[in-house]
Amino acid sequence: MVDYRGQRLSEYVYSILTILFGAIAWVVGYVHQDFLLTFYGWSIGLGLSLLICIPDWPMFNRNPVVWLEEIGKANKSKITSKNS
Repeated sequence: MVDYRGQRLSEYVYSILTILFGAIAWVVGYVHQDFLLTFYGWSIGLGLSLLICIPDWPMFNRNPVVWLEEIGKANKSKITSKNS
């Protein structure tokens, strides 16, 4: 499971890659006067960013979330410690 900082990193990487490839593709398409080049360049950047950001990579799990103990288990342990 991706932690909160990993989600932020994933969103940042996705935004940077999509904008970077889109800008470069726009310039290349403008120079060559071909919108299809712009679309292909942007599509490659989008596909790359999706391959990097969608899977649950270890770099997105560096700060695991510490969950509270289940309520039923906490009550049982309190009752058991009081009876002992």
